[in-house]
Order: sequence, then structure tokens, then C-alpha cells
Amino acid sequence: MTDLVRHTTASVFLFTRWGRSWRLCVVEHPRLGGHLVAGGHGEGVEGPVETALREVEEETGYRARLLPPPLPNGYPHAGIPAAWHVVDMPAAPDGKAHGRHVHRDHIFVGVVDRPFAPAGPAKHTTRWVPQEDLSQLELPDDTRVLGRHLFDRIEQAVAEPRPVELNGALRDELLRRQEQDQEVRLVPAAARTPQLLERWKAVDEENSKWLKEMIASHGWPGEALAGRDGASAAWLLAQHADRDGEFQQNCLRYLAASVTSGDADPRHGALLEDRVLVGQGMPQVFGTQLTQGPDGQELVPFPLRDPQMVDELREAWGFDPLSVYLRQVAQSVT
Repeated sequence: MTDLVRHTTASVFLFTRWGRSWRLCVVEHPRLGGHLVAGGHGEGVEGPVETALREVEEETGYRARLLPPPLPNGYPHAGIPAAWHVVDMPAAPDGKAHGRHVHRDHIFVGVVDRPFAPAGPAKHTTRWVPQEDLSQLELPDDTRVLGRHLFDRIEQAVAEPRPVELNGALRDELLRRQEQDQEVRLVPAAARTPQLLERWKAVDEENSKWLKEMIASHGWPGEALAGRDGASAAWLLAQHADRDGEFQQNCLRYLAASVTSGDADPRHGALLEDRVLVGQGMPQVFGTQLTQGPDGQELVPFPLRDPQMVDELREAWGFDPLSVYLRQVAQSVT
């Protein structure tokens, strides 16, 4: 095939953590039919990395975070995003060539931290599929083979390359601030005086200010840095940072990346996802955020993005069905 025209292309096996499992992004191709991973031809002087990022965003609406190819454990240097494989693939005539030619395809692996928050509209119909669906989808054989291979390796690929030492002082401070947060919130509604509400506001504002400074110094406090209980406390402070919406959105971005790397509880990411969406006046995904119903007595979910899918999503993220959750909340307030 050395005498054939060779075009530079890029393909991206794009993964997201779906609760405690993984899913792969595939698109329905309008010309070829069936499903493919996102990808396409390079344009102008762009390199393969730029092609990969552009094609993903155009076709799926997501901004991918490309992963470096895996390096041996103990290797002292950090990797950078690059193609995991480069292959020559025979190609039929298409919009770029009238005859048979070769695609020199640069195969990337990437992740999306927030699968329910694409950056823009998708050019193609996009699906997040579990590993078991690869045998059922109309996929090219090479995509199916490599997809199965990467499903088995994505967990290791997203893990932080260097272990982080637990910061005991940071963990203790997070737990102290969590205690203050809960102290003002657990006062029964009938006993909430104007003075208490002022104290509540002050606690939230001080915790948000401290958390912002701490993140600037240490990064997001995941389980490796702050312990499981400390990481949970960090999520709680972010969850209650409603008075600073921009900061709360930044916290969601940091927390979502920590969830992807396996350093935070996926349920915390889901809870903060809903909190930020409701704060922006948008429908929530998991139904975790409640408000008073029309009768002013029972609590009901803020509007849902997809009521038909909510229980399936809640199960994947480890939550009880919505009806059970609402019943538990009703019993706790009576």
C-alpha cells in the first residue's frame, strides 16, 4: 500500500465513568451507517492532537481530556497526551479522496468527566455504551477489538501516576468545618432564629473562602490527600457554597476530575452536579435536589432532565430509587 495516497486521521476512544463502571462514547455515522468512535481527517496544519480534540467536540459536543499513553510503574517522568497507537488503515473513496487510499490513523484515548454536560451541540447522535454492548452494536471489527482491550485498561490509565501522602492536618480541618456546617443545619426549623440564620450564612461564606484558598494551594482534596471522610467533608462544603455560584461550578469541575481518577465518590459528583444545575435554573439529572410541592407540605424533586431514566441513573450511581428516597425524606421530617 506504499503507492497509495496516505491521509492523516485521528480517532478517539472516549470514556466516562458511569457511576462505578465505565462507558465508551460512540456516534451514529450518517454516511457509513452503524457506529464509530469519534474521529476524522486532519485539517490544515493541525497536528493529530488538535485533530482529535476538534473531531470529538464537533461530532459529540464534548471537550475530551486526552490521556498520555501508559508508562511503566515507577517511571519518573509525567506523560503528555499523545496517540496510543498509529496504524495504517485501508480506506474506500470518500469526500477527501476519489479512489482507494490509506488513513494513517492516530488512535487516542480520552475521558469526559461530566457526561451530562456537553460543551455544545453534537453533529452526530451520540451514545455512551457499556462494555457488554460492544458485541451488539454495528461496529467495525477493529473498533470492537480495541474497545474491549481499552475497557480493561481505562481504570489504570486514569489513576494518578504518583501516590499522594495523606495530609492529616488538612483532613482534621475539613472535618472541623464539616461539623460547623452540620451544627447550624441540624437545628429544627422551628428553632431557627434570625441570629442562627446569620450564623449559618457566616459559616457557609467562611467555609467557601477557606476551601477556595485550600484548593489553590493543594488542589482538590480527594481521598488520597484527605482520607475518605475528609474528601466527603470537602464535597459537603462545596455542596453548600451556593452563595458563590462560579466557585461552586469550579468545585464541580475539580471533583468530577477526581471522580474520574478514582479519587472521589461518584455519588458526590452526582449530588454536586444536580446542585449546580438547579442553581443555574436547569433540570437536574439524578433527582437529588428537592423543593416544596404545590401543597407546601411534601418535598418534591426540582424538574428532572429525563424522568423516565432517573431511576436507572440513580441505580448506576448507587442511589435508592427516587420514590424510596422521597419516602425516606418525608419520614425524616415528620
